[in-house]
This record gives sequence, C-alpha cells and structure tokens, in this order.
Amino acid sequence: MKLLQTCRLGGFALAAIFYAAILSSCSDPSFKIKGNIEGADNQSVVLEKSDFHGRWIAIDSTRTNSSGDFSISRPAPAGPEIFRLSINDKYVYVPIDSIETVSLSSSLDKFGTDFSLSGSENASALERFEKEVRSLPANISADSLQAFKKSVFTKYIQPARGSIVAYYALTKIVDGKPLFDPTTSDYKYFAAVATGFKETRPNDPHTALLEQTSLDALKRKKQEQGIHREIQAEELAMIDINLPDEKGKNIKLSEVMANGKKTVLIFSLLTHPDSPALNLDLSNLYKSMGGNVNFYHVALDADQYAWRDAAVNLPWTTVFDPEGAYSKNASNYNVGNLPAYFIYSASGELIDRAFSVDDLKKKL
Repeated sequence: MKLLQTCRLGGFALAAIFYAAILSSCSDPSFKIKGNIEGADNQSVVLEKSDFHGRWIAIDSTRTNSSGDFSISRPAPAGPEIFRLSINDKYVYVPIDSIETVSLSSSLDKFGTDFSLSGSENASALERFEKEVRSLPANISADSLQAFKKSVFTKYIQPARGSIVAYYALTKIVDGKPLFDPTTSDYKYFAAVATGFKETRPNDPHTALLEQTSLDALKRKKQEQGIHREIQAEELAMIDINLPDEKGKNIKLSEVMANGKKTVLIFSLLTHPDSPALNLDLSNLYKSMGGNVNFYHVALDADQYAWRDAAVNLPWTTVFDPEGAYSKNASNYNVGNLPAYFIYSASGELIDRAFSVDDLKKKL
C-alpha cells in the first residue's frame, strides 16, 4: 500500500530528511479536481476513495475560499477509479482515468443533487447519467424501471467496455437499493460488464470483483430456485445462527424460536443512514403484532461499537456478525442485498421470504 502523499506544506517543516521525498512527490503524475461551489465560504471539501468493500475512506481534504473555489491534486491512480467529494454528508462522484483535470460546478445547498462535471468524456457521461437517475419518478413501475435500465445499458455501459463509468452505473444505489440487482435477471448486465473489463483491463481489481459477482449471481439463482421449491413444499429445515448480542452473550436463532411463535430473521446494517427509518417501520410492525412474533436481527456492520449503540435501543433480539460482508450466515440464506427478511413458522419451518417491510407485513 502506498503511503498517502501531499504536495501542500503548512506551518513548520516536518523534518529536513523528508524534504527531498516531498519535492519528488510533487512531480509525480497526478490528477486534479477543481471547481466552484456557490455559497461555500471556507467550507471543508473531503476527497474519498472506496476500498472495494463498500467503505469510503477520506484520502485528502481542502477548503473553499471566500468565493467557493477549491482545488485538490492527488497522485494518478494505477487504473481508472471513482472518487467522491464530500460536503456535509452530501456527495458528488467523480471518475478519474489517470492525469486529467476535472472541473466541478455546484452550489452548497444543492451539492450532490445539482452539479456539472467537465474535463473528460467520462466526467460528462457520469453527469448525464446522474441527471437521468435523478429524473426517475419515485413510484416508477417495474416495466418502466426495466426499460430505464436497458436504456442505461445502451447509452453508458455497452459502448464503453472497461469504462469506470460503466462500473459506476452498474453499481449505482438509488434510494438505498441497487439500480442493477445481481440477484435478479440483472445478472446478465454484470456478466456483460465483467466480460468488457476482462478484455480491456484484465488486471484491474474491478475486473475480479465483477467476475465474482457474476459467478455468485448465477450460483445464487440456482440455489434460490431450489430453496423456493423447498419452501413451497415446506420441507426446508431451520438454518441455525449463533451470534453475540449487544451484551456479548451468544444467542441462537433456535433459542428465540423455542417459544412457539412465528419468527422473522432480519439481515441489515444498523449503521446505514437509512437504518433509523427502517427500524422505526420494523418497530411499528413489531408492536402491531402484539407480542405474537419474534424478531432475530443479524447486523452485518463493519463497526461493532457503532452497531452496539444502535442495537441497544431495539426491543427485539439483535446480534452482531463479525464477518460482515463476508458473512457465512448471510451466504447460507443467499442474501444478495440488504435488508433481507425470512419468515419461520411457529413450528420452525422456513416458509417465506420478504423483500420490504410492507411485504413482510402482508406475509405475516
């Protein structure tokens, strides 16, 4: 892993022995993101990069001047990457191929929702894609959504084989849900992009990730077809889970189910920004059942301490899976995206799967 480098020195010199290294770093190939954010006076702007596990890590920062102007330069990435600029928990995503300069124009109150990007074909394409996504109606029908995804594939994914914008469009999250879901028929889009990356960028880390996602999707599809048949026949035995709660005590799913009530198994991230609203909906459903249902809530969060703070206030059993995104428990239930809900009968049989709180309410 390369050490983070910066070409900006402030205050006192760190030490004379580092001076040559600093001068060398300033001459390395680099990219620049600059621009103007209207209404942002001395505002912190943070540059972040994903670690391939869905976590964004701050790698640099600067501040706008009194006119809202800013500029950040970083060493050029080894391959195309998506970076993002963060202001007050609002984000603008920026594609970087190598050493280009990308310009951003936005305003402080509309940062993340209304902006323009220029300086490269990829930057312009990403801006157009984001505008189309934001124009989607909240109550879009399933058929219209499928038509939109086909349009995105035709305009942004198919023509740009190995493009980081293709990767970004494929992994876009809209209102907490993936635009393209590899657990559905969308897996064909993942396979197409994986093929393009393999042909043009065989050594790119994105390539291996796309290939694995495609393979997992095909495997999951076959498994879910088998599970669906077993659920219909009510022959699937319980898949037990044994994990620690917020007090550190291990609690089994089978122990919670022992009181002879229906049990809902939940997989989610308690530290996700949408979790408070989700937990409120779950709490209302839980209360409406009048104590006639169990909730066994598995958290796949990366931060155990933040999870514990959120879990302590929930009235049902909440446990922590330290394997997070690589959870074997989630894999055993073929969890493709979060949150996920599974319904066990009072006799301990897995009888159904729900895809939203409303869907869960109907099936209970």
